[in-house]
Amino acid sequence: MNYINKFFILTGLTVCFFVACDDEYGPRKESAPVIESAAIQPSTFTFGDSVTLSAKVFDPATMLTTLKYEMVSGGKVLASGTIPLVGDITEVSYPLIVSLQSGQSDNASITVNLIAENVLKGATTSEITGLTGNRPSYSRLYLVTDEGTAVTLLPQSGSKDKFEGTNLTLDGSFRFRLAEKLNADNTIDYSGDVYGNVNGRMGMIDERGESAFAYTSGGAYTKTFVYDNVSFDVSTTGGTVGIDDWALSAFSNEDIFNESFRTLKRSLETGKTYTLVGTLAEAANFYNPDFFERVSANQVKFLGESGEYTLYYNPVRKNVFVGVDEPAYPQYLLACGYGLGYPTNVTSAEIGAVYPGHNRVHTEWGFGNVMNYVLMRRIADNVYQGTFFTPGDHDHYAGFKPFENTGWGNEKKAGEFTFTGEPIITGDNDWTIPNGDEDPLTESANYRFTIDLSKKTVHVEKVTWR
Repeated sequence: MNYINKFFILTGLTVCFFVACDDEYGPRKESAPVIESAAIQPSTFTFGDSVTLSAKVFDPATMLTTLKYEMVSGGKVLASGTIPLVGDITEVSYPLIVSLQSGQSDNASITVNLIAENVLKGATTSEITGLTGNRPSYSRLYLVTDEGTAVTLLPQSGSKDKFEGTNLTLDGSFRFRLAEKLNADNTIDYSGDVYGNVNGRMGMIDERGESAFAYTSGGAYTKTFVYDNVSFDVSTTGGTVGIDDWALSAFSNEDIFNESFRTLKRSLETGKTYTLVGTLAEAANFYNPDFFERVSANQVKFLGESGEYTLYYNPVRKNVFVGVDEPAYPQYLLACGYGLGYPTNVTSAEIGAVYPGHNRVHTEWGFGNVMNYVLMRRIADNVYQGTFFTPGDHDHYAGFKPFENTGWGNEKKAGEFTFTGEPIITGDNDWTIPNGDEDPLTESANYRFTIDLSKKTVHVEKVTWR
């Protein structure tokens, strides 16, 4: 019995203690925040734009904690979040992005629901009305693949929200983004709207966003691309490869110089134009300018003499050149030695990352494979042209000679010729670009050599391309 009495006495003392605390510090006051004002500026905007939520919130008795917002239109949540509040009175000015979602109507009525809360979970609701959202309007969009190919998409007749590209030669599968604006180099200008992958569907993205993916079945490549900017749907149709079209699906795999090549034997005609399909049409690919002229984004004209050739495509170096069986004078000269390379826009660092120790230059003394030498085209009677990247940007040295065939036939010694143009060649035997301590440093670049065997002259010029 004494134990029970002590328990009730202690409990009573505890209650008295807490009552005393309330008496000393005052009882907690329950209250609700007041949203004195709230607005969205501007009140009319385009989906995808940034707007500003401004509000003034106070609480007469309790510290504020958060202001929650939710922007809705037609049952769709366009933006939502929580803004932290400080003290018992807060004025906020908060930027938020209004998303554009599939199926969004134009000239839509929009409401913003607000909930202000204090530390005791007291809450007040309010709403902002009278807002209008408009769909973005474009005169065109640009399809930009991850490989750098840019295609203009124009509105379909009678449907301003469906954008179409036709007569394309894209791969059967590719990753892409859709952009409102492009820079001069065909890269995306992110000051405009850009669409990509948002949780598995198309949606507006910024530079950190992911690319979307397209796959076309029933064809060797993608011929048409249609984007519906209301439903965010993409549809494609495939095309078949013709006899004068080049597509990697027809190429074989071959290991050359410890690098992976795609190769194709073809009969090529002087002055004929060939259509590039898929990967081969990518802007990053460099076609050997001694044998090809790129007349459009997906077409090249053959400049060499009609005959049987092998096309060589290097997916790392991203260049295309030709070879022939047993090349020999008078159709060709062969520049063989050290420090030459077929032109490419890919850097030595990028090449070396895939093939350690390899650089933009690749020739060697020998004729074991097509990477040991570079082919020079006859452009007139006894006149030959070859365009090489030289010297190597890793050592700034080159030493080579032209030959009439792969049997070291009739080498052309430097001392036999008069050189004009860029003064980069020295020596009486080998054609040397020196890199000694006393030698001027030669810029590693693309140089075109024009050799006139009749006049015994060589003209060297530095060439550049866009």
